[in-house]
Amino acid sequence: MLFQEYLKKEIFEIVKKLLEKTNLESDFLKKKFFNVELSQKENFGDLSSNVALVFSKFFKISPEKLAELISIELRTNKYVLKVEVIKPGFINIFFTNLFWQNQLSQFIKLDGSYNYNLKTKSICIEFVSANPTGLMHIGHARGAVLGDAISSVLQEVGHNITKEYYINDAGEQIKKLNKTILFHVENFLEDSESPLPDDLYPGEYLKNVAEKIINKFVIKKSSELKEIEEKIVDIILSDIKKDLVDLNINHDNFVSEKSISSSENINKLKNKLLDLKIAYFGFQEKPKNISSEEWEQKEQLLFSSKKFGDDSDRALMKPSGEVTYFMSDLLYHKDKIKRKFEILINIWGVDHFGYVKRLKSALSELVNEEYIFEIKLTSLVNLIKKGEKLKMSKRKGDYITMREVIKEVGVDALRFMMISRNADKTIDFDFDSLKIKNKDNPVFYVQYAYARCMSILEISKNKIKEIEKGEYKLDYLILHEEKMLIKYICNFYNVIKNSAEYFEPHRITNYLHDLSKTFHNYWGLGNIDYKKKIITDNNDLTKSRLILVKVVSMTLNKGLSLLKISSPKSM
Repeated sequence: MLFQEYLKKEIFEIVKKLLEKTNLESDFLKKKFFNVELSQKENFGDLSSNVALVFSKFFKISPEKLAELISIELRTNKYVLKVEVIKPGFINIFFTNLFWQNQLSQFIKLDGSYNYNLKTKSICIEFVSANPTGLMHIGHARGAVLGDAISSVLQEVGHNITKEYYINDAGEQIKKLNKTILFHVENFLEDSESPLPDDLYPGEYLKNVAEKIINKFVIKKSSELKEIEEKIVDIILSDIKKDLVDLNINHDNFVSEKSISSSENINKLKNKLLDLKIAYFGFQEKPKNISSEEWEQKEQLLFSSKKFGDDSDRALMKPSGEVTYFMSDLLYHKDKIKRKFEILINIWGVDHFGYVKRLKSALSELVNEEYIFEIKLTSLVNLIKKGEKLKMSKRKGDYITMREVIKEVGVDALRFMMISRNADKTIDFDFDSLKIKNKDNPVFYVQYAYARCMSILEISKNKIKEIEKGEYKLDYLILHEEKMLIKYICNFYNVIKNSAEYFEPHRITNYLHDLSKTFHNYWGLGNIDYKKKIITDNNDLTKSRLILVKVVSMTLNKGLSLLKISSPKSM
């Protein structure tokens, strides 16, 4: 049993014992959870817990007093060296060397396979879903990697995952796309260089798509394009899929908006919304960015968003009868729930912030089945070169594509950086630092720790063979840095479990960076003190340290693999 589970169980039993002594009800124990954390400073012990702060009100005593009572019991544990209570009621626990040596032994016995003890859920995670009107940019990359990493972590802890891409292949944007391609096709066929109208999509990419269509389908007249309009989205989607594969991302399903938004499905949903009295035919309020002279009120189907705290009622269908994004999203999410997914996860850009509440509100009224709906909003990514932020505008066709970024810094750097911070934090993506091989390049820093481990193990092949036969002792691992490594190692599966629970893969990248930093510091001790070298004249000491290096390498490799980042053996 690793320390998180072990210490929580020990403390839980102590709290139960104290409750029995006081004849207090213990029902709250099932509902309230306390933390066990690695202490950040050596003088705060090995582990710290907030248990007294969580439970003191149920005991009707101060957190500090409850912490003292728990500490008395903890001090009877043979592995506990010392227990300290820190105001307002934190408990800091110091363990013996033997405890940490035993912890490492248990971790080794797990052999990379851990039982997370979680109930398996059926989860649909929708991410990327970039409009098929051009290549993906860096903003799409963040959502793509986040969604894929969350999927990997959820699969690791035992859930059944379906990764979906929702293709927006209907509506005004597709009409605009088709007009743009038609414009370029006519220019090519007429050998003209007419300037692109402002109401069409800019950029060289769509011009290249038009040329590809002319060559592939042998188009002689622009009127022939009408027959193969549906192929336009297919061609662009094919490029998007290629870029995703290059980023080590494969979706299970590509769901078409056009297929979901059939006339039958639209009418069924429209009637249900009206029956529930959460939609009505009416006139939308004038948008703030349009003048009164330009605004023309027309009757359309509106969702009663104001009932759910929105500032205005939102359009479900346009006056023309076309569905809005909102309506098609309701159809899509109802379809996901119909397919019996217990948890729905969407990865959206932060610009969809105002959209979250109305979608959740509408679904809660429409659907009776139980489900969990989590929407992760990704903040901005600033691209930086030579210390300056690059300015981009997709509207003007002036943006850096994801494939350009991959070509410049590689897949590993892109994946690592896109999940280096929580989704709601802005990421500064510095091209220059990611191409330099030093500690300021986080992905290099982690990969180099792994390569350094492998180098040490490579020159110690004979001793590794002895270790693999079980011929080693862990008694020699007594240095503070060795205990720190063991603590980090034995916290690995807890980090993964928390990452899955909160849908936060940045916890793993942060963990890998911290483990790498601790290992690099450990390796560097030998340059200061010969006795602290990993490979020494003492055979048993060397084998103890080599097994620690081997476990560090296995942990780094598993963590990187989980995030689909490579683990090079040499750098």
